[in-house]
Amino acid sequence: MLRRIHNCKIRPSMECEIYDMPLFRGGDRMVLEAVLQRSPGRYASYRKGDFIALQDDVCRTLFLLCEGSVYAQMTSAEGRELTLDTLSAPDTLASAFVFGTENRYPVSIIAQADCRLWVLSRESLREILEQDRTVLRNFLTIISDHSLFLSRRINEFALQSLASRVVSYLKDNHSIRNLQEVAFILGVARPSLSRMIGQMVEQGTLCKTPDGYTLK
Repeated sequence: MLRRIHNCKIRPSMECEIYDMPLFRGGDRMVLEAVLQRSPGRYASYRKGDFIALQDDVCRTLFLLCEGSVYAQMTSAEGRELTLDTLSAPDTLASAFVFGTENRYPVSIIAQADCRLWVLSRESLREILEQDRTVLRNFLTIISDHSLFLSRRINEFALQSLASRVVSYLKDNHSIRNLQEVAFILGVARPSLSRMIGQMVEQGTLCKTPDGYTLK
């Protein structure tokens, strides 16, 4: 699907959202306002299913997710798709890529639901980070947290069996209601997940309840 961007002008009521974003929380508003006066950035809205960024695109901006949710998907040369992460507002997208030596998106970012983002240039972000140590600490924390999450995801896919990944998913999400959705998240075919869940129910690891499949 081609990406569809719906730009909108910054409204005064939106400015408060910027200061509440995790990246700028506790930061110096005067610094942020001064930078935004010179380079205000822009708001963009996306509908469910729109591509916000494409895998291998050059990353020159930082996305701040103000409303909605997105997922990060990696596609192999053979066309196999793998969902690495799902993020909900408020959050920061592409923080680990914007200053990279090879600053390209390793994943596609896709709107999971209708969402709204504030787009900030790399130069403006650098200027804010150089002037405000609180925002710099926030930025480093965000990068570290996202990197830790991704390392755990890689461990799940590279080292864990499908049964172990199902257990890990249930520990985080408590139940499996939609097999197709969970199969998509785990990067497996729905029949494979269905067979594994059936085996785990027979083994007594899982049980079927009105709320879906849960750990015993």
